[in-house]
Order: sequence, then C-alpha cells, then structure tokens
Amino acid sequence: ATRRGGRPLPAGTTRMKAGVARLLASMLLARSVAALAAVPRRLSVGAGHIAATAAVGSVAARPSRHGLIRMMTPPPAGESAVAEAPKVQAAPVVLPTNENSDRLLRIRHSTAHVMAMAVQRLYNDTKVTIGPWIEKGFYYDFDKEKPFEDKDLPRIKKEMVKLIGLKLPISREEVSYSEAKSRIEAAGETYKLELLEDIHTRDPAAPITIYHIGEPGKARWWDLCAGPHVEHTGQLPADAIELETIAGAYWRGDEKRPMLQRIYGTAWETAEQLADYARLREEAKRTFGGRPT
Repeated sequence: ATRRGGRPLPAGTTRMKAGVARLLASMLLARSVAALAAVPRRLSVGAGHIAATAAVGSVAARPSRHGLIRMMTPPPAGESAVAEAPKVQAAPVVLPTNENSDRLLRIRHSTAHVMAMAVQRLYNDTKVTIGPWIEKGFYYDFDKEKPFEDKDLPRIKKEMVKLIGLKLPISREEVSYSEAKSRIEAAGETYKLELLEDIHTRDPAAPITIYHIGEPGKARWWDLCAGPHVEHTGQLPADAIELETIAGAYWRGDEKRPMLQRIYGTAWETAEQLADYARLREEAKRTFGGRPT
C-alpha cells in the first residue's frame, strides 16, 4: 500500500486501520443495541423507517458506508410486532346493604308496609302477620283463604305505585298495651294480637308502637311495628321496587300452625341498583340456580 504521491506506507498500517474499524463498529453496535432495548422508538434508515419495540423481536446491526444500520428480525409466527394494550376489566358491581345504608333499610321496611296495605285494599278478607326487611329486600306473610297466584303480583304492584304517588305520611304512635289490644281486636287481626301478647309478656313496661300510613279521612292503614320508616310513601322509589315470588310459610315456623302466603319483594334506592341486582340475579340463576349472593 502507498500514500498519495507514491510513497510507501509503513508496514502494518493497513492491518491497523482495519482493526480500528472493526473495534469502532463493535462499540457502535453495542451502544445502539443498548439504547434500542432501553427506549422503544422509531429508527430511521435513509428514506425508510423501521418500527422497533424492545419487548418484541430481536435486534441486529451491520456497518455500512452510510453508518450503522439497525435491523429488527421479525417476531415468531402468530406474535405481533406491536405490544397489545392491557385489557381493562370492568369494576365489580357493589350494591348497598341494610347494614351500610339506613335509607335502604327504611325503604325496604316501608315498602313491606305499603305492599300489605295494597293487599288488604285489594283482598279485604286477608289478615296480616309480619313483614320485615331482609338481606335483598322484604317479605310479608298473609293469611288468605284463596292462595295468591303469580298473576296477582302485577295487580298488587300497581296498587302500591298508586299509594306511593299519593305521598301518604307515615307516622309513629306510642300507645298503651290496653289501647293496642282494643284496636287490634276491633280490626280482627288475630296474628297481631298474638304478637302483642308476646311483647307484653316479655316486658310489661315495653312501649307499644303503631305506624300509620295516611291521614284521617284518606287512605289509611296501620301496623304494630317498631320501625324505622321513611317519612311518607312518596320517598319510596316505585321504579326500584319489584315483587318477585310467592311462597308458603308456617306461622312462626311451626308446621302445626296455619300455612300462610308469603310474598317476596326487592327494593333499592335507585332503578339503576335494581337493574344491577336483576342482572346479578340472572347470572346467579345460570351459574348456581339461585338468588345472587
């Protein structure tokens, strides 16, 4: 090898330049691969572009007269060269409970009373027993000569909606044992009389409370009850109430006592909560064949 001008180069000069070139190429390759692995980005080669993602495929490089060209080997068959965005899971539905929502508890208790009032307005031969709130709603037990049928539920619900629309006040009254007994006997409510006697036997000094729906001269109904309740029927969300099923139940759980007719219902604070509950109920039926837990 010679310089320009014809003078010979020192021995080993060509081999030294080749070695330096290989060393520089190796350093550039190492730096480029490290940078590419740390930060996914677009790499430009001349007029073209190579999409590079550090997590997918592998990187190679080779020197050229234009500099170092970085290349992505294609990912294995069936894999995408672009990382997929993580799937967003829907948040689980969390419905209120009687324990964490006093409003919900009052809605359910008062709805049970309104249902009993509606039943006795439609079927005046029916006697009432007890009507508590429960985990997913409420129920009321009735003594009725002819059993209820499923077709009765829409009729009862329609009467309940009417009573809710009247915005009837719900008021508490405390009375003496003798006064309560006189009123219950006059109404012919034998089951309520038995409950009153139990209260008085356990504690003769216990207050006897009655809850009224309505005002004198208007739609009116009352029940022996300790509460609590909403202030008036207009506070009950008619579109968040559903009558569900009819079942038989022995009075006070004793098979030697009369068989009663129990109507189950559910009530929520909003129509949206009722819709969520209905969806969970259907999913539970498909999965477990029962009510939502």
